[in-house]
Amino acid sequence: TTEKFGIMVPKTVKEAQRFGRENGNTLWMDAIKKEMMHVMPAFTRAECSLEEAKFGKALPGYQEIKCHLVFDIKMDFTRKARFVAGGHMTDPPSSMTYSSVVSRET
Repeated sequence: TTEKFGIMVPKTVKEAQRFGRENGNTLWMDAIKKEMMHVMPAFTRAECSLEEAKFGKALPGYQEIKCHLVFDIKMDFTRKARFVAGGHMTDPPSSMTYSSVVSRET
C-alpha cells in the first residue's frame, strides 16, 4: 500500500474493503461501485451468454484479457477507482494500430 495526502491507497479490492472496515466508512467501496456502474454497460450483451463469450463462440475475433482496478485520491480527498484492462497482453491486430502524423518541418 501507498499513501497520498496522509491517506492509505489500496492496491486491491480486498485491501479497499479492509480499509473501509478499519476506518468505519464506505468511501473506497463507493468509488468502486461508481466506476463499475459506468463500466458494466460495455460488457453487457444480450445476444450471448457469459459462457459463449468466455470461449469465443459468440464474439469471434475478441480475446479475453486481465483487468484490474487502480485506486487514487483526488485533490478534494474523494476516492477514485479506475477499471483498467491489460491490453498489452493481447495479440497485436493485423491492421495498422497507429495514426501517421504530418511533420511540422515542411
